[in-house]
Amino acid sequence: MKYELLQPWSTFVMKTRLPLPVFDKMLKLTDEIVENNVPEKMGAGEMEEQFLVELFRLKEERLLDYFEDVAKKYVIEASCQSQPFNKEAIESEEWLTQISRMWINSQKDNEYFPLHKHTRCSMSSVMYLKIPEYLPSRNHNTTEGAIEFTGNSSMDQIWGVPTLPIQPRVGDFFIFSSDQHHCVYPFRTPDGTGERRSVSFNALFTTKKEDAAMRLKNLKG
Repeated sequence: MKYELLQPWSTFVMKTRLPLPVFDKMLKLTDEIVENNVPEKMGAGEMEEQFLVELFRLKEERLLDYFEDVAKKYVIEASCQSQPFNKEAIESEEWLTQISRMWINSQKDNEYFPLHKHTRCSMSSVMYLKIPEYLPSRNHNTTEGAIEFTGNSSMDQIWGVPTLPIQPRVGDFFIFSSDQHHCVYPFRTPDGTGERRSVSFNALFTTKKEDAAMRLKNLKG
């Protein structure tokens, strides 16, 4: 039996794994940045240590093309889901993606992200480079250090689930719409010094045709 799943009324979170060479480069690069740079405040996180990753560093490490290719894959799949009977045209289109910002979240005991979404971009992501050992939850739940995605597009009372908590593993890589609400729960570690290190980026997309039209418009003034 061949079948298609038609679901244009919602978006999805795409989950993959960082290839080992990419993971090793990112771990080495972020170790250097965390050790040698001053933390900056990046968005919604209730934490002290966040660090900007300059995009030229990704180019130097030959990582930028990989991340923009993954973003392009998300754009194609999400576009096909929103227009399920137009897949051939979508897949033949020349899509262009661009990372606008990347940053490191060096999360420590009791730090967290409240429910939020990302702005001034089309899609966002999070990848995991370090996850410490957690102390057991005081109330026996399973959300210590978890990321939770939240949505309400489905009103289905049987299969519609509004939240998805995930305990990520080292190397997990998630890409999602910038309007996708999510939060990150706090945790505690045995010695109080554990680090849960994730890296996020925001990205934009267009098509080669749209990009050319915009360039022409700008030239004409």
